[in-house]
Amino acid sequence: MKKVFLVLALVLIIALPVSAAGYMKTNGVGAGITLGYPTGLTVRYGMDDFRLLGNLTWDFGSGFSLDVGALYDITDVKLGDFPIYINGGALAGVGLYSNDFLLSVNGIVGASYYLEDYPVEIFLNLAPGANIIKPAGASIFSFKGGLGGVWYFE
Repeated sequence: MKKVFLVLALVLIIALPVSAAGYMKTNGVGAGITLGYPTGLTVRYGMDDFRLLGNLTWDFGSGFSLDVGALYDITDVKLGDFPIYINGGALAGVGLYSNDFLLSVNGIVGASYYLEDYPVEIFLNLAPGANIIKPAGASIFSFKGGLGGVWYFE
């Protein structure tokens, strides 16, 4: 399953031309995938510098989780001609791990790149946090992170 997600992400990243001459952030509803810890599907709603997000993910070996959150593009950094947006936000998640319930809150830091010719966002997010309600023996600290892509429906 990991290989399928990896191949899909690589095809998305490699097959689409990456050009930033006259980029424009894409708004509206988008859907895509996140590869990382955990791996799964993501849905985002973009409003210029602000994004609402939802993730349905699978942690290999543990179980499913559902996260909702928000991101705000704080600033942009130029890497050559490419604008990379640095963003921050918050995420709350619930999970069913081996028949145990988990509730976590996470801060998010990340970077996004919006393709010029396609309504696509490529992102990298890191989300350290804390487990508020956790299974017995689980750590109070949590960490989520991933690389992904979202196609926005215009």
